[in-house]
Amino acid sequence: MSKLQKLLSISSKALSSLPGGEARLTACPSQLKALLSMRNGFFAFESSLVVFPTIDCMGVPGILEWNDLEGWRVFFRDVLASDDLCFAHDLFGIQFVITNSEVVKMNPETGDVKRYAESIEGWAERLLDNYEEDTAWVLAHEWQIKNGMLPPHMRLMPKIPFVLGGEFEVENLVAVECHQAMRYWGQLYNNIRSISDGEVIRLDYWIA
Repeated sequence: MSKLQKLLSISSKALSSLPGGEARLTACPSQLKALLSMRNGFFAFESSLVVFPTIDCMGVPGILEWNDLEGWRVFFRDVLASDDLCFAHDLFGIQFVITNSEVVKMNPETGDVKRYAESIEGWAERLLDNYEEDTAWVLAHEWQIKNGMLPPHMRLMPKIPFVLGGEFEVENLVAVECHQAMRYWGQLYNNIRSISDGEVIRLDYWIA
């Protein structure tokens, strides 16, 4: 059993069973097509990991809609190439991105991009080895004990941003629809990168 097959064995059923969805991925890397052909979108580790389906389903956006360059990605044009595809994300909206050569992850609070794996298979292997940290599963589990199931189209956001000293604890977290969450993070990222050291950041737009 490959690492990807093992990951799928502990994940949800396909989010979408609509026929013809794969036809929308003609320009996508072959290994991403293969992943979505095996399981057309899914969630795992108590929804702390979500892989986007080919078509919007259960509130989870289709992968092409999620990667709309005029959507939340407008905030990250300096860190994501136009042909990079965000195919999954973790509890806090950290994007797993397939480029033309590897899989990277992008932190929407800071805009940091780091190499994660050389392939989708390597991505699955690393997730299985380190899912508690790489999907934030521990906090997902704790939050859901207190608040109930987290739907896969929602992400958890810090009431006080982590990058500004917010704590990684349940009391600092609130569920937000994934598109809106990325817009919040995108505005924060753009605020932070444009200020000087010591300058005050206004967060009038941030979640209550």
